Amino acid sequence: FDYNFEPRGDYLCIDCKSFYASVECVARGLNPLTAMLVVLSGADRPGGLVLASSPTAKRVLGISNVTRKFELPNHPDLIQVPPRMGLYIETNMKIVNIIRRYVSDDDIHVYSIDELFIRYDKVKSLYGNVDVKLFAKAIMRKILQETGIYTTIGIGDNMLLAKLALDNEAKKNPDMMAEWRYEDVPTKVWKIDPITDFWGIGEKTAKRLYNKGIDTIGDLANYNPFLLKTSMGAIGVQLHAHANGIDRSQIDHKFKPLEKSVSNSQVLLRDYTDIREIEVII
Repeated sequence: FDYNFEPRGDYLCIDCKSFYASVECVARGLNPLTAMLVVLSGADRPGGLVLASSPTAKRVLGISNVTRKFELPNHPDLIQVPPRMGLYIETNMKIVNIIRRYVSDDDIHVYSIDELFIRYDKVKSLYGNVDVKLFAKAIMRKILQETGIYTTIGIGDNMLLAKLALDNEAKKNPDMMAEWRYEDVPTKVWKIDPITDFWGIGEKTAKRLYNKGIDTIGDLANYNPFLLKTSMGAIGVQLHAHANGIDRSQIDHKFKPLEKSVSNSQVLLRDYTDIREIEVII
């Protein structure tokens, strides 16, 4: 790939840190970064599930978003609260409306309730061409001031690089920010390890790649794309492009799915080991 011919911009990927837990901390007058709190669904049952945990609860007690109630440690400082989706949606809308003051709707893509993308370069001249990092810090500060929510931000030449910068560096940096450009692909994108930490590669896809001798993102980036297309179809070509930091999608081209799938899942209340009970559950 010749990056001289690739679209280059200033994209921000903004993530609200431990969003549900942070919203609950703010509602209680607690610091989201230091309070020990979990949002627990089904607290009246042993199999109740943790939907979100604060950074301190994760770091000190090792609580993840798949921990069940009976697995929670007995700690005097741990606060357990029920989920309030209406409050989380309301806070999300506050954050989106804050960002709308600075960029147009065409320059915003809401990825999930706690994550969104911004294109800055289209409005850069309105702010005296201030550096994208200063703009990002201003956004972080404004969201914190008005909602109490801490954010992390990845910056990149495209949405993919911004997302990779967010997931693989920004969340670990003291200033909660990271910038990845095309020039950083060999030293940063190719070094993402394990391969499943790369956006879009799960365990199943990783196994298919391993079977081809592709053990790293660098291997994927330098693999023959025609062979990937033959064996994996369009997804193989897309993964090869992504491994090289290539993403030609436009933030203002809104995707409309042709059809929607409907699914349902159930979190079990406890571990099942008796074959007769397992048959009943299935």
